[in-house]
Amino acid sequence: MAQDLKKTYYIFDHDEAQPLEMSEEKRPGIKHRVSSFLRSRFAIMSIAFSIAGIMIFYRTAALQLDPGAVSGVSESSGISRQQVIQAPRGDIYDASGVALAYSESIPVLFLSYAGLDDESLNTMLLDLALTLESYGVEIDSELLDYFELDHTSCDHDPGEGQDCGIAVFKKNIEEVKYWQSNQNLFALKEIEKSTKSDFADDYVKTDPEEFYKYLLYSKYKIENYESDGLRYSREDALRIMKLRYLIMKNNWSFINGTPVEIARNLPDELISLINEQNFRFMGTIIDYDSQRAYSDQVRYLSHVIGYIGRISSSQYEQLRELGYEPDAMIGQAGVESSAERYLSGQNGVKPYNIWSVSAENGVFFPQSTGKDAVPGNDIQLTIELPLQKLAQTSLEQVIEQIRNSPDNKNKGDADAGSVVVLNAKTGAVLAMASYPYYDPNDFLIQSYDEEAAKRVSQYLQDNDQKPMMNRAIMEIYAPGSTFKPVTAVAALESGAITPTSSVIRCRGSEVIGDWPWRCLEYPVGGHGDLTLTRGMATSCNMYFYHLGVKTGVDNIDYWGRKLGLGELTGIDLPGEVKGYRSSRDTKILLRSNPADQIWFPADTCQTAIGQFDNSFTVLQLARYTAAVATGNLVTPHVVSQVIRHDGVVIEYNNPEPQPIGMEQTTLDAVREAMVAVSRDNEGTARKYFSDYPIDVAAKTGTAETGKEDVSSSNGLFICYAPADDPEIVIAQIIEKGAWGSNTIGIAKNILDAWFGFDSDGSPSDLVSEPAVSGLGSDTSENEETEPN
Repeated sequence: MAQDLKKTYYIFDHDEAQPLEMSEEKRPGIKHRVSSFLRSRFAIMSIAFSIAGIMIFYRTAALQLDPGAVSGVSESSGISRQQVIQAPRGDIYDASGVALAYSESIPVLFLSYAGLDDESLNTMLLDLALTLESYGVEIDSELLDYFELDHTSCDHDPGEGQDCGIAVFKKNIEEVKYWQSNQNLFALKEIEKSTKSDFADDYVKTDPEEFYKYLLYSKYKIENYESDGLRYSREDALRIMKLRYLIMKNNWSFINGTPVEIARNLPDELISLINEQNFRFMGTIIDYDSQRAYSDQVRYLSHVIGYIGRISSSQYEQLRELGYEPDAMIGQAGVESSAERYLSGQNGVKPYNIWSVSAENGVFFPQSTGKDAVPGNDIQLTIELPLQKLAQTSLEQVIEQIRNSPDNKNKGDADAGSVVVLNAKTGAVLAMASYPYYDPNDFLIQSYDEEAAKRVSQYLQDNDQKPMMNRAIMEIYAPGSTFKPVTAVAALESGAITPTSSVIRCRGSEVIGDWPWRCLEYPVGGHGDLTLTRGMATSCNMYFYHLGVKTGVDNIDYWGRKLGLGELTGIDLPGEVKGYRSSRDTKILLRSNPADQIWFPADTCQTAIGQFDNSFTVLQLARYTAAVATGNLVTPHVVSQVIRHDGVVIEYNNPEPQPIGMEQTTLDAVREAMVAVSRDNEGTARKYFSDYPIDVAAKTGTAETGKEDVSSSNGLFICYAPADDPEIVIAQIIEKGAWGSNTIGIAKNILDAWFGFDSDGSPSDLVSEPAVSGLGSDTSENEETEPN
C-alpha cells in the first residue's frame, strides 16, 4: 500500500537569521517570494549594477557612433581628441660625421572626425580640395589608381567649370572587381548576371559610369536622386570622392579620433590660411611629421645604408608587440634594417581640438598635457665616405673598361662586382661597394615621382643584374688562386712543408691521382723547382696541386675554417650567406648520388687552387686576408657606435679579434710569398706594385665558373698593406672579369688614397696592358676545369 510522502522546505527568516522548517502545504507562493527578495539588500545591489551597466553601454555606443556628441565640449571651444605623434627616426653618419640618412620635419595636413553630416562634409571637402589645388598641393588618393575621369574627348579645359569627362577604370576588370569587393573598402558583392544588374547598390559595378553614380548618389551622398539638377560638376564631384575615399580607407580609426593624412609639404601661406580659418575647414589639423631623407652621396653606399618602406603584414605581426603601427615605415635593407631597434624612436601623444576659436592656433591644447615623442638613436658607421666613393666609382670604371677592351674575347660580358675594404686589425668596414646598385632616394619619392617609381620597379624585378643584392655578402664565388695562401698556411701548419724546405718541381704536365694536369704557363718543361715564395708569385697551379695532395684536404678544410672561410662573419648587415668549403662532408652534402660522393685526389688538387666546391663571399675573402695578415680573426662590422638623441653614446661596437693559433713562422712565410706577387719579376701583380712606396702582400685569382664557352672567368684580387704592419685589407671581384690582374687598378686607387700617394686615378691606369695573349698578364691563374 503506497504511503504518501511529505516534502519539507526551508526558508530563511531575515528577522531571526535562522532557517525555518515548512511543509509543502505551507510553502510560500511566488508573490510572497518576490516581495521578500525586493525587500532584501541583494535586490538593491542587483538594480544598482544593472543601471551602471546600461549607462556604460550607452556611453560606449554613443562614442562609437558619434564621438563628438558625447565630448561635452561645445563648438565654440572644440572637441578634444588625441593624436599619435610619430617619433623622428635616428640619423646615420659616416665615420667622419657626414650625415647620410636623416629626418626632416615637414608640415602635414590631417582631417579628423568632426561629426559633420554628408552634405556638410562634402561641401567642406570641396572647399578644402580647391584651396589645396590653388596652392599647388596634390592630394594622393589611391582612388585614382583604379578610377578617374577621362578628358581626352573634352574640347575645353575641365577646369573652366564646364562639365565633361568620361568615367573609366584604370585596371583590368578582374582587379576592379577584387577592389570593389574588398570588405575594408566598398564590400560589394560579386554580380550574378542572371539575377542582378550593375544598378544594384550592393553589387560590383563593371560599368565605370555606374560606379561613378554609385559613389555620387549612394556611397558618398554627394548628390541627391530626388533633387532637381546636379549640385556639383563631375570634376568637383571627383575632388570630393578622392577625399571621401581616403576617409573610407581609414574609417574605423577616423571615427574613433585618429586623423587621416590628406597632404604633405604645405607652403607657409597655406598653413597660415588653414590655421586662421580653422572653423571654415572643420576637422583639419596641421602638424609637423618626420620624414626620412637621404643625401645625394648615399647612392655610393646604397647596399650598406639600405632604405625604408611601409611595414609588411608579416613584419607587423613580428613587431606589433613593440608598439609598431600597421602603417609604420621601417628599415627594409642595410643598416636601416639591421639597426631598426636603435633607429626607431618612441611615438608620442598630443591632444588637439578639431575646431576651436579659443585656442591660440585653433589646433592643439598645451603640449604639457600630452607625451613627447622620443627620437630614435643615431648610428655612426665605420665607412669612410671618400674611400667608399672611390671604391664604387673605380669598380664601375674597371667593369666598363673590361667590357670595351679589344683584347677581351668575350667583349661586353663583365657586368657586376664588389669590393670590400677592412681595417686589418679591427675588422671595421672602411668601404663596401657592390655593382649594380640602386638609389635609396627612389624609394622615398616613388609615391609622387613617376620616374623614380619606374626605377624602383626595375630594381625589384631585375633578376639578371640584381641591383638590390649586396654582392659583398649575399653572393658566393669560387675564390680561384686567391685561395692559395690558405693551402700554404695548411701546409706549413701541418708540416707538409717548412719555411726553409718548400721546393716542389713543376714538370709542365703530370698525372696526379689518376688525372692528367698541366701547367698553363709552361705546359712543356714547366717552371722547374719552385719554392713557396716563387710558386705563389707565379701562381703555378702544378705547385699547388702537389702541395694540396701532400697537405691533405682535411688539413686544408681545417685551416679554411680557422681562417673564417665558409662561415658567417657576423657582420651587422642583413642577408649574409655562409658559402661552402670544399671538403669530404661538403661533397656528400651537395651530391645525392653515392658514386659522386667519393673523394678523389683530383678533388684535393682542385680544392688546393680554390676551385671544386669552394664558394665564399667577398667579405669572407677580406676577413681571411686580415687573418693571414695579423694572425687574428676579426668580426667585420659597419656600425661604429650608437648615439642617443641627446649626444650620449650608449653603445660602442668594437668586437675583439680572436687569435687563430697560427705560428709566427707561418705568418712570415706566407707574407713573404704574397709580397713576391707584387714585387717579384714573375709576380702577377708586379705591374702595379713593383716600385710602390710600401710593400703590398697580394694574390690575384682567376676563377672558372664552368661557363667559359659563353662567358669569361671571374677576376679576383686580395691584398693587405703595409705588409710588415697591416693597416688595410682589400678583397674584390669582377664577374666575368677575365683575369684577376684586370681588377688590380681598383685596389691600387684605394691604397693610393688611404696612404696619401699621388695618383691621378684616371681610367687608363686601372686595367693592365696585356703581357701575353688575352687581357691581363696572369695566365698561370686560369685553373683547370674540375673533374667529374
